[in-house]
Amino acid sequence: MLAGATDVLLATHVNPDGDALGAITGLGSWLRDKGYSVSMICPNAYPSFLEYLDRDNRVVFYAADTARARELIDNAQLIIALDVSSLNRMDDLGEELAERAVPKILIDHHLEPSGEDFELIFSCTEVSSTCELVYRILKTWKPRTHLSKEQAVSLMTGLITDTNQFANSVLPQTLEVAAHLMRYGADINQIYALIYGTFSYSRMKLMGLALQKITILPQFGAGYIVLSKKDLEGYNYQNGDTEGFVNLPLAIKGISVSAFFLEKDDYIKVSLRSRGDIPVNIIAKRFYSGGGHLNAAAGKSLDPVEMMEPVLVKALGTIIA
Repeated sequence: MLAGATDVLLATHVNPDGDALGAITGLGSWLRDKGYSVSMICPNAYPSFLEYLDRDNRVVFYAADTARARELIDNAQLIIALDVSSLNRMDDLGEELAERAVPKILIDHHLEPSGEDFELIFSCTEVSSTCELVYRILKTWKPRTHLSKEQAVSLMTGLITDTNQFANSVLPQTLEVAAHLMRYGADINQIYALIYGTFSYSRMKLMGLALQKITILPQFGAGYIVLSKKDLEGYNYQNGDTEGFVNLPLAIKGISVSAFFLEKDDYIKVSLRSRGDIPVNIIAKRFYSGGGHLNAAAGKSLDPVEMMEPVLVKALGTIIA
């Protein structure tokens, strides 16, 4: 597929996180070094603390610059979707990509990849992140390939963020890949500081509010947080400010399941985490039109804020006796 293309387009999911942005910038840089013309599109903006992955502002935001994005889509001879199981997880961008009659490749680590959207699929749930999968594909295909420091930093970002700082979804090969990326120049301490050490004072105050709003459901060993649009007033909220808030209840003794609900303009974003063999991906799919992994999943709700607890209680009752 690459042999038949010179213009390659990389795209990822709505609200891109460290793994999504790390995957498209890491693979994009590698392909650019091989002589390809590479474009990168996200449906909307990534959090400001990830700007170090896109210092040259190469990533185009479909929502903010639709005309430019459509121009890149029209020119693409090959489309590679990363960290997303189907094109419909890209909203309007996905619809545009689906209409483009060029070969499409998927590289992803989530469950149930869409076989209808892509001609070639690299799908593996037994990896920490899409960034780990990208590295494994490159080293399997081109064993002697060398990664630049920039590429290693991008891919290491996905490993760090999607494992919650190597606390979840970590297998022996995850640490092996991390070691390889360190040898290519990725400094874990520096990346930690860039991701977790550059938050605003307003964001830290918002986290204080989130801690106050933790509600415990002792019958399920669960805790949850709801932040409404009204709650965000006065905190100068920016996209990405609530990164990691879903993990806060898990710091409480006896809590093995956590949920975080963030009210947006037209829906409520749902994030779920768990420990052990509690399958939050099942309730993400059944109750929140989403999906994910056993211990980390996400979705959205169209219910009003006051319905978050009743629906969560019903959902947890289906997976916890």
